[in-house]
Amino acid sequence: MRSLNKLLVLLSSSTLALPLTLLVACTSSKPVSKPIDDNEFLTVVRSIKNEDDLLKYADLKFKDSRGSYISKGDVVPTQLERHQVEITFKDKYKNQILAEVTNVKPKTNDSNNAFAIINNATIFIQFINAKTNKPESINLEITGLNTNNTVDASGNRNDNTLGYFGGSEGYDKYARMDQKGRFKYDNDIYVGSLERQIGHGSKPIDLKAYRGLETSKENIAKFDEKANSINFDTYYNAALKGFTLPVYDQSGKVTGLQINDGPEVNKGPSTVDSLGREQYKTNGLARTIPNDVYRTAAIQTFQVNFTGWKDYAAEIEEAEDNIALFESWDNNRIKNYIDTQLEQLKKNYEYEVEQIDKQIQSTDKSYTGILAELNKKKEKLNTEHENDRRQISRLGKDKNSLIKWQQELINKYKSKKNEKQSQSSISGTMWIMDYLKEENNNNNPTKFYFGTNSHVAKAIKYDLVSFSLTRLNSDIKVGQTFDLNGFDRNFTKFVFKPSNGKKLNDAVTTIFHATDFIKEKSNPLKFLEPSQMAKYKDAGIFADFAVIEVDFAKLLTNSDYQHSVWSASQDITNNYTKDQNKLISSITNDYASEKSKKVQFTSESLLDKTTYEKFDRKLDFNPNDRKELEDYKKLESLYILGYPTSNEDYFLDKYEDDKQLERKKYDFSLWVNSEYKYYKNLVKKEGTPSSFNDYETEKGNFLSYQIGYRTFIDKPGLTDAFLAAHRVGKKLYTLNNGDNGKSKKYFNYGLEILPRFYAPAGGASGSSVRTKDNKLLAVYHASNNVAKTGLAAVFRSNGHSYNDLFGKYKLGQYDLIYGEGEDQETGKSYREAMQLKYKDKKSALFNDGFNNIPEEFKFKKSTK
Repeated sequence: MRSLNKLLVLLSSSTLALPLTLLVACTSSKPVSKPIDDNEFLTVVRSIKNEDDLLKYADLKFKDSRGSYISKGDVVPTQLERHQVEITFKDKYKNQILAEVTNVKPKTNDSNNAFAIINNATIFIQFINAKTNKPESINLEITGLNTNNTVDASGNRNDNTLGYFGGSEGYDKYARMDQKGRFKYDNDIYVGSLERQIGHGSKPIDLKAYRGLETSKENIAKFDEKANSINFDTYYNAALKGFTLPVYDQSGKVTGLQINDGPEVNKGPSTVDSLGREQYKTNGLARTIPNDVYRTAAIQTFQVNFTGWKDYAAEIEEAEDNIALFESWDNNRIKNYIDTQLEQLKKNYEYEVEQIDKQIQSTDKSYTGILAELNKKKEKLNTEHENDRRQISRLGKDKNSLIKWQQELINKYKSKKNEKQSQSSISGTMWIMDYLKEENNNNNPTKFYFGTNSHVAKAIKYDLVSFSLTRLNSDIKVGQTFDLNGFDRNFTKFVFKPSNGKKLNDAVTTIFHATDFIKEKSNPLKFLEPSQMAKYKDAGIFADFAVIEVDFAKLLTNSDYQHSVWSASQDITNNYTKDQNKLISSITNDYASEKSKKVQFTSESLLDKTTYEKFDRKLDFNPNDRKELEDYKKLESLYILGYPTSNEDYFLDKYEDDKQLERKKYDFSLWVNSEYKYYKNLVKKEGTPSSFNDYETEKGNFLSYQIGYRTFIDKPGLTDAFLAAHRVGKKLYTLNNGDNGKSKKYFNYGLEILPRFYAPAGGASGSSVRTKDNKLLAVYHASNNVAKTGLAAVFRSNGHSYNDLFGKYKLGQYDLIYGEGEDQETGKSYREAMQLKYKDKKSALFNDGFNNIPEEFKFKKSTK
């Protein structure tokens, strides 16, 4: 999954926009000290018992979320991430012992007080002998952090106490405010933080220097007056947040929209979301099923993996972009670029080595020949890496040399692609959405349709090597806490590989990508100001949603494909039936049976006041008040479940889960948007009462109060993607156009949900967002670990007019499943894609055929 927070770099006019891998601290200088053997290496590492011991051998530095070095006392443990801690060995061991921080856990001063100030953190470090690659891991406590007790690197209060509100009376006052009042309170604090980040103490921020916005005071005043009437933020505040904004001619008429044409602006968390909790744990709940709604979602949801030959498309695109930029750069920028390329080279090398290490770990030790080849491949990569590093280091400041170098890199990437030197895997989450009814097979369906993200589905290519589906078994119980997927027998993994010249993409295909689904007259790219409209004339809009068709009848044809079944990393293929229909039923957890609770979609829009109020939680809920308790029970909530990588699973215990910790880099964790307090605490011991009330555990969770993404100030947790998040990270989304083979850039578009307590690591892309009735609202596609929320694309929008605040732009009316929204292109929905391919067929969702739209999904009126 594409993680937001690591890409959100605040850029000035003199800084270079860097991809994710460039933000990770590393050293690239040429070794000058003498290599050491493993005995000396282990002696040094094992002598490090505390922070003082570490400082005898190494320098310890900290960075803020923008990558700038900060003092130890300014570090807020609950905000600290592993890539913000830099350990560099010095003197005799410089470049001979490498160190990587693998995890950070803030340490509370008072385990019984969730509001306690945190000044210490435990860091988990993996040391490596540079000569032998021998690893050794330790953890140690860092003290003396957050000496001011209240302020993080951005100036936010981050103590999670009632101090944010000015004490308990302030909180009571806040809780009595309406949503606009709460927004103003939160927004004033949040914008003040942004001003300190951007202006380094000076304010107000010059919008022309910051965003190139030359807007008169008169036009800003008119905008602000109208914005207040339709519940949008002020022009100045929206500009600092990086929102899309109108520009004007001399008469005050809107001439177009200006997007923030750079990486996303930094986002911070909501204190309201995490009040009374340890903020660093509010990413969600790992490997636990709190209630029956999550259980239903769990047995219908799959961790999916696509493995194919690496195409180096991202690297080629990066080099092409670099060539285009070089001509406009001065010598300082070129120097900065060379420095960052050294870092990029190292991260590329580490990624390829990691892929080989995965193969080595999964290869039986008796296959010595295969292991020897893999190790030989690692040695070759190391040699190439050293040669490339020296070559880059020798580059001067000549533009032509840099351009030539980038062209050579492009040729090298293309050659690697053709030689099929390296495999890469794309992992995500997908869920059963529909199946095609087949009367000629005794009503046993063989074609199933899975919802996921477009950026997951685009991994389906002609050269796939393998495709796997991992899911929980249907006999799981509510309250269970599981191990990592590869360690727990409650999970079953089905692996498919092609044989006899067959291609996996003959049986696994993407039937629908939600791209360019808005009519030309409503397309926001047609409303951009002239220079940006020209720049992006070939771009499109998209919602990060796709539907994958899996034809199990083809996959289970043994002459064309091989399949195997695994549980707890053991091959259990022989335990499974060879009867095709029964095996399909087993893979899908008997989804097609009459007793299965099929997914549905909601026809209501969250922007409608009455619908939104069903999800709007009270902040001062009193469970001892019967009416308030009943009102709470009636509240709708969101249920989200996915499979992020286990690498950031902070619930794993150092002692109890040591084996899992060794493998967490290569495994996955079930994850839900629930309270961390439920971890291993939901199963009742015989004869003891539950630790939690049913009204708590039966809920999912709610919408986030996060300010940086929100465009509807009276509706926390909702945003217009084109206005607030038209790109995730640095770049626009790209997708290969099947018609001409060329890639196309896309702007994020549509109504989106910001969930509370769900910001998992990569792999959770594609998580479904459901109601208690198993109705689907949205699909989750991006996480921001710092902001403790993410983005989920809503399937249906009734549209929203901004009363000409943005000129001709409005949020369109569309339905990605059923189609026929006022602003929606014909043919751009799942139903219409199926209608085109299976005209006379029926499915579980479309029991009357794909020509018919259920009455509740027919749009009744135009955009308001």
